[in-house]
Amino acid sequence: MKLMANFKNILKDILYVSKVSKTENKKLLIIASVILTQVAAYTDIGIIVIFSAIIVDQYTGIKLLNDLIDIFVNNIYLLPILVIFRFFFQYLQKMILKNIEINVNKNLKIHILGELLEQKNYSTADSYFYLNILTTHISFFYSSFANFLNSFLQIIVYLAYLIISDSRSVLVLFFGIVLLYYPAKTLLLKARTAMHEVYESGQTSNKEIQRVVDNLFLIKILKKENHESDNFRNTLNKFFENDLKNFRYSILNSFLPGFFTLFSLSVVVSFSRFVKFLTVDFIGVALRLFQSVSTLSTSLNQIINSHVHIEKFYEMENNKNIVYKNNFKIDKNVKKIKLNNVSFSYFNSDEVIFKNINFEIPKNSHTLIMGPNGSGKSTLLGLISGIYFPSFGDVKVFSDKFGFIGPNPLIFEGSLLSNIQYGNDKSLDKKIVTKYLKDLDTFKEEKSYDLKRNITNKTLSSGQMQKIAFIRALLSDIDILLLDESTANLDDYSSKKIFELLNNSNITIINSTHDQTKFPNAQGLVQIEVIDETRNIIYKKIKT
Repeated sequence: MKLMANFKNILKDILYVSKVSKTENKKLLIIASVILTQVAAYTDIGIIVIFSAIIVDQYTGIKLLNDLIDIFVNNIYLLPILVIFRFFFQYLQKMILKNIEINVNKNLKIHILGELLEQKNYSTADSYFYLNILTTHISFFYSSFANFLNSFLQIIVYLAYLIISDSRSVLVLFFGIVLLYYPAKTLLLKARTAMHEVYESGQTSNKEIQRVVDNLFLIKILKKENHESDNFRNTLNKFFENDLKNFRYSILNSFLPGFFTLFSLSVVVSFSRFVKFLTVDFIGVALRLFQSVSTLSTSLNQIINSHVHIEKFYEMENNKNIVYKNNFKIDKNVKKIKLNNVSFSYFNSDEVIFKNINFEIPKNSHTLIMGPNGSGKSTLLGLISGIYFPSFGDVKVFSDKFGFIGPNPLIFEGSLLSNIQYGNDKSLDKKIVTKYLKDLDTFKEEKSYDLKRNITNKTLSSGQMQKIAFIRALLSDIDILLLDESTANLDDYSSKKIFELLNNSNITIINSTHDQTKFPNAQGLVQIEVIDETRNIIYKKIKT
């Protein structure tokens, strides 16, 4: 009953992944794979019995099959053709499974990216994990199930032939398969436990990588390279120890069928009364039988391993039912941005970033957000803009026309104009674009102001990228501009010039910064204080 329930769960998962991934012609591809696998199995039997007839003049006890063997014996040139067809069938079958795996992986990536953009309340590390590692393992799950099904059907074909050929010897092989069941089951359970630990330590290592990369400059300045290297080494050691355990159990499981094949045959040979009944074709097909059992065992192990990731995929899908988007509201009649009893935590995380916070930001004001590193300044900007949705409470804003500039502005490979035009549906006046670039003294050479010039984030300095990002915002039709350490790489002249332009543009500026003195014209301050791991927010007006 339990085995049947497990099979039903696996089948349910396959159908669900198939539905979500929208793999085209999936049923047709699987049917074709099964047919090719069965043809290959029958061809294997044919090749084995033909060799047996040619080399040792042993035939089967099946008249129809013996008649077919005679055709090949009398026309020996047909045997190489049969061998070519056998491997051609195997090639097609493997290409079909790879095609399914690639399509599932590709479509799942597209699906999950859509979910991440829609649901939003995912951390960067989780988003990376879902898009890369999770989709890869789930695509393995799909192809592994197809391999499992094909191997299972091959076993039936080989077993049927052996039973017809020599039922007495098959009893000994059957006893070997029964013996194989219990150690295989134990190893599969151990492999699944190890895979779960691989998953957990893999997520931890992803978060470590993100944290280190995001703070690379600071780590070097503080000379904490050795400390971070040791931490990362310990995390990776745990990950690879678990991965090695999983591999050990998996490889032992794949070896078991081969071991029991030789062991069972040795038992048969040990009893002289059975030896005279053994034929070359029986031994050959028996070996192929246990090869298929080995493939089936390996596929089952991969299914169980991948199922750990399927469960996490279900968690993500279940998050669809958590409707937080209604907690973010746009009301064009209000004259402020208001956070009312807002609480927030990322999906799949028990840590509450904000709890019951309340404050208002007036329209057309310049408000600073300040607080220590890790206090949640960027998260707060995400809540204000609707990038994140509150878990409880609500955020009300007067417009959905947002702009954003961070410490690492988006610059893609393309023309200077297309980078400034990014996200803007309006047709820009090239003369105005050039004027802004020159007013901010963006480049030193006149030829660099050519708007058709190709740029990348490698050909520009960090200051030039921030100037381009500000010009992009100034020329866009936005009502609210979010800044996150946006002037970190600007000289004082450029920063002052930019904010003169912004203050005359009649937009609401919300500015996350560590240095209040750089913005003497700001009218409000949102101060984040962290006391006993609890974040408190105080809003106050600034006298100018």
